[in-house]
Amino acid sequence: MRKILFIIQLPPPVHGASLMNKLVFDRMNLNPANKCKLIKLNFARNLSDLQKFKPRKIFRALSIVFEIIFKSISFRPDIVYFSMVPIGYVLIRDSLYLILLKLFAPNSKKVIHLHRPGLAQFYNRNKGIIKLYKLLFKNCELVHLTAGLAQKELIPLNLTNSKVTVVPNSIIKAHAYSFEPTKDSNNILFLSNFLRHKGYLELVDAFFMLHQKYPALSLTLAGAFVNESDREELLKKIHGYQLDNYVEVVGPVYGSKRYELYNRAGIFVLPSKLEYFPLVILEAMSERCAVICSGRSNLDGVFVDYEHLLYLENTEPQGIYNKIAELVESPELAKAIANKGYDQYLKIQNESLYKIDKLFELT
Repeated sequence: MRKILFIIQLPPPVHGASLMNKLVFDRMNLNPANKCKLIKLNFARNLSDLQKFKPRKIFRALSIVFEIIFKSISFRPDIVYFSMVPIGYVLIRDSLYLILLKLFAPNSKKVIHLHRPGLAQFYNRNKGIIKLYKLLFKNCELVHLTAGLAQKELIPLNLTNSKVTVVPNSIIKAHAYSFEPTKDSNNILFLSNFLRHKGYLELVDAFFMLHQKYPALSLTLAGAFVNESDREELLKKIHGYQLDNYVEVVGPVYGSKRYELYNRAGIFVLPSKLEYFPLVILEAMSERCAVICSGRSNLDGVFVDYEHLLYLENTEPQGIYNKIAELVESPELAKAIANKGYDQYLKIQNESLYKIDKLFELT
């Protein structure tokens, strides 16, 4: 029996990294060949708590030190799966955790999963950090999101006795529910946490312009707000454009409710100014939505423009308008992208789950 120690963040709050961690943990925990222990890296209680200093976070960080020491000694894991943030101030904390794992679980296989880019940008500004990375990542298996990111961020480090593996994101999608076919080609969907950089305000501006030319269109905005003032600002903008009857603002949605929204939508739009490998793209593709999104620099090796999706040239309202109008004017293109996007989702999902299983093999 394989003994696996997970050191990860799980929902809540709900975001891409915590959902991916949950998928990996649940998959391994349900395997009878594994015995799993968990140390939660949960410092934030909700979205508004993310990236904020709170005294309780320091106490939690210190308590994890003792958890790592105790479980490394008492459990003696064969494999350690660590969802690490190797940049910024969090690097200090996570470096300490990894050093402790090497000291107290020296014979375990160390799998370090990086859920976001930024490593190259960080060490290019701080050349001395490279030596630290060489020490930390020695004898580890590093997991990154795409082949392009691995080539750009990990290969230049020239790590010693380390392995680099690419595991694309995958989604948790239950097969127990089904929906009546309610696909509406005129319904546009945005589903994400309502963070400013996600571009939901610019999407409303673009929709106002679209509505002048295509009055049959509707827009659904779904997700969790960081605070009430952001929600009020959004509703005020919608009301100011007199779009109350055409734009629906939905709160946070989970489980089957998410897929009901995807099932209804013809077009999914994520005009984020900062995106890595968003799970919502895969969720939308799994329900045959035609996807429009940003993040070409990170996703170009995974999704082909005008085949699996449309990439935004910019995230300003006019740029968003242009791409949506292109699909509205060409239903055949929208249908082709929706179908090929679905095929690509299946390919990525199968590849990801296969590679996740390979990560936990002992050789």
